[in-house]
Amino acid sequence: MTPPRAPAMSPDDRRASIIAVTMPLLREKGRIVSTKEIAKAAGIAEGTIFRVFDSKDDLIDATVHDAFDNSTLLVELAEIDRALCLRDRLARAVAIMQEHLQGVFALMTVLHASGQPMRPPTHDGDAHRRREEATAELDEAFVELIGDDARLLRVSATTFIGYLRMLTLSSVHPMLGGQASTPEELVDVLLEGALDRGSGHGPDRSQDRTPTTPPTLSRKKTT
Repeated sequence: MTPPRAPAMSPDDRRASIIAVTMPLLREKGRIVSTKEIAKAAGIAEGTIFRVFDSKDDLIDATVHDAFDNSTLLVELAEIDRALCLRDRLARAVAIMQEHLQGVFALMTVLHASGQPMRPPTHDGDAHRRREEATAELDEAFVELIGDDARLLRVSATTFIGYLRMLTLSSVHPMLGGQASTPEELVDVLLEGALDRGSGHGPDRSQDRTPTTPPTLSRKKTT
């Protein structure tokens, strides 16, 4: 049976739609996925793929590149309700980041298992600049998400984001093992610390402090 004629799309939209369909198939099967399978999932003729991509490898490389792209992340972070409290805004952001990273790691794992791991990134100047720009854009999105609540932190917003990035990455990294922390747990530990507040060693909250006063740990007096 002849596949239905694909609806008219611009080359960029067609490219994006094929990549979107290829992503889950690549995570499931690795590079052994066929263009026939991709075309069937996309509801297009197999030849349509090769009007947009030079080869199957070209499509796969574009899909891998898209897995690392921050564009969707930035959109999702921008859609978080700013009326939420800081803790809830950060938990939503961490959930978005965890899902993104889990997708990347799943892709890396299946490609490695298939004996055809991801090709190493290009180390030319333009590639390095693009990676730095992408990281800067993500950091700016988090700074904007924190907003005026940065005054509540006893470290700078950029320092806080660095800690948040490390904790989020380690919470889902397959090489670190263990059960992934929930976004709420991760944010709570980062904002409040890991000491038990009822143990006598947690932050002293007996008196109200102004937002600019850093919290301190109470210490037992020695004689």
